[in-house]
Amino acid sequence: MIKIDFENVEVYTDLDKKNKVTANVRKEFANVVYQNGQGIAFHALALKIWNGVKEYSDEEYDLIMKVAEVFYAPCFIDALRACKR
Repeated sequence: MIKIDFENVEVYTDLDKKNKVTANVRKEFANVVYQNGQGIAFHALALKIWNGVKEYSDEEYDLIMKVAEVFYAPCFIDALRACKR
């Protein structure tokens, strides 16, 4: 299981990774998944994120990354990658 707290995502604001902000993206990310994902797996994932669940399977993490890599900035993608380590 991979833990992601979408209400407290730590995102670096510079490449040297000295400055970061904590962002609450739960509702926004759930809506992006809901509006742009294809199929029942994305629907279930959107609801899971919306409801504030903080543990995701490897398969769900892969779906999260697919969405992030299309719709989000590299700094957010790096923040999600850090959750898997």
